[in-house]
Amino acid sequence: MSAALKPAPDESPLDILQRIYGYEAFRGLQPDVIDDAMAGRDVLAVLPTGGGKSLCYQIPAMLRDGVGLVVSPLIALMADQVDALKALGVRAERLDSSMSFEDKTEALNAAARGEMDLLYLSPEALSTGLAGRLAQLSISLIAIDEAHCVSQWGHDFRPDYRALGRLKQLFPDVPRMAVTATADARTRDDILAQLDLTEPQTHVASFDRPNLTLGAEPKGGTKSDRVLSLVKAHKGESGIVYAATRDGTEKLADALEKAGIPALAYHAGLDADVRAERQRRFLLEDGLTICATVAFGMGVDKPDVRFVIHADPPKTLEAYWQEVGRAGRDSKPAEGYALYGPADLRRSISWTVESDAAEEVKRVQLNKTRQLYAFFNGTDCRRQAVRKYFGERDAEPCGECDNCQREPGDGFDATRFAQMAVSAVIRCGQRIGRGRLIIHLTGSARDGFDEDLAQLSTYGIGADLPKAGWNAVFDELLFSGLLAEGGEVMRPVIVVPDADAAKALFRGEREVWLREDPTARKTRKRRRSAAADFSGDLSERDQALFDALRAWRLETAKAKGVPPYVIFHDRTLAAIAQERPAGEDGLRTISGVGEKKAGRYASEIARLVAAAA
Repeated sequence: MSAALKPAPDESPLDILQRIYGYEAFRGLQPDVIDDAMAGRDVLAVLPTGGGKSLCYQIPAMLRDGVGLVVSPLIALMADQVDALKALGVRAERLDSSMSFEDKTEALNAAARGEMDLLYLSPEALSTGLAGRLAQLSISLIAIDEAHCVSQWGHDFRPDYRALGRLKQLFPDVPRMAVTATADARTRDDILAQLDLTEPQTHVASFDRPNLTLGAEPKGGTKSDRVLSLVKAHKGESGIVYAATRDGTEKLADALEKAGIPALAYHAGLDADVRAERQRRFLLEDGLTICATVAFGMGVDKPDVRFVIHADPPKTLEAYWQEVGRAGRDSKPAEGYALYGPADLRRSISWTVESDAAEEVKRVQLNKTRQLYAFFNGTDCRRQAVRKYFGERDAEPCGECDNCQREPGDGFDATRFAQMAVSAVIRCGQRIGRGRLIIHLTGSARDGFDEDLAQLSTYGIGADLPKAGWNAVFDELLFSGLLAEGGEVMRPVIVVPDADAAKALFRGEREVWLREDPTARKTRKRRRSAAADFSGDLSERDQALFDALRAWRLETAKAKGVPPYVIFHDRTLAAIAQERPAGEDGLRTISGVGEKKAGRYASEIARLVAAAA
């Protein structure tokens, strides 16, 4: 950091925010979290994706004596944040396996000399001899990023994170901060316990993302065709398509490319250099779609992602909200859309059952999985449902998601059909699969096995509902947990997992509703791009300058080898296009322009502004 940017003894967090980051005011709970960190308190902060979590530990690390340690799960994520900090003139470095021994040594020596504000490292690094070297440094604070990885109840549990509880013994007098975007009450409690935070201050922001338009639908037809139609609605915009398998990412990327949409696959099976290059392209280029497994996750810090499509669902609502939250980090309109089906539920349950996790953990994860599918297949407002899941009891309907946009009375009371289905499962001894059950309910025996079951009272009682309708009923019963799949993974049978829930259904104490009338499927409506109004507040004259500024930013970013948003965010460029500052002083009045960047780019921006006059 140059002498001009080094914090003065009397500078406040707000001074740093304005002078170095170029923002006028903190957002949400940021000032409360920073105040606690400045006072040396341990903190747990649950702030939404794009809510400025990193500022909560970066600013105190700059103002407190010593170097701030940041524990981060991915090399890509560390590199991204360090590059962004260096662009602001902040003294930051990282320690990871991609660096040479000499570079690591120099970073540690600089920290020892007091020439470092922030030092990023992986949780694995603390289990090596590095911990002893770090203990010799003057540490200002320790931040554990993506802290949900600590908890066995979290959606991305990592054993190496579990060992971070020893930080209290290694650095007994250093305040610690755990930050994450998604953690329910159980996960938050586990984070506090595992990290052994001392009298922690807990800050939990609303999980609402007002700029996100959410939607979901059952899978039908060819998955790639539906994904293609969804991506086409965002032509020229950047987005992420998540798939469950490596092969799935490759097939989707190929289908998009053949349709003329720039797309790349990303998964753990690719060479590390290939993954790094594809992530670099996604960060640098506009209009590129990444088709990825969850290997492409926490390292993504691109603010102008306009859509996230789940071609295959994740395992929990926490994972869904974390992944869909990667859209619209710039607070502009964005869309999250999910495709789901019973085969996805079966696969997710199989992964959990066959895992090495403890039985109690498996039970919790299975319940979380069913809650996710009930959310997808439900008729309640999607944003409201997410907020209630995370404990917000006063959440109101958003009025914008696919469920809120449905016509009044669209839901269908399928309780009678549900009672028939559950009764048939019980009568048939919980030993046959969905296909045989539908044959039984519709009275369409085709062989001796079906004919044997035809002697039961439930044979043919559902003949007035076609096969497609029964499939919809069974989907909802499986998603809601009234029925479950047992037996072999490849030859599942339908069982009743909760006898009390089944009795409540038969007594009429529990209803089953479908999104649509199972006897009359409706045609899908084409969705308008949620980002259609991204720059709609710019005049034609300002739009021309905005486009010129974006082109300049892209060339500058390529020359420096950094993502475009490290130069300036789109919202900052839009403000420049409207305000048209003529020099460095004028540029510094724009939100998102700090002292360092104003000095660095003022002349180039003045040239573009003059040319557009």
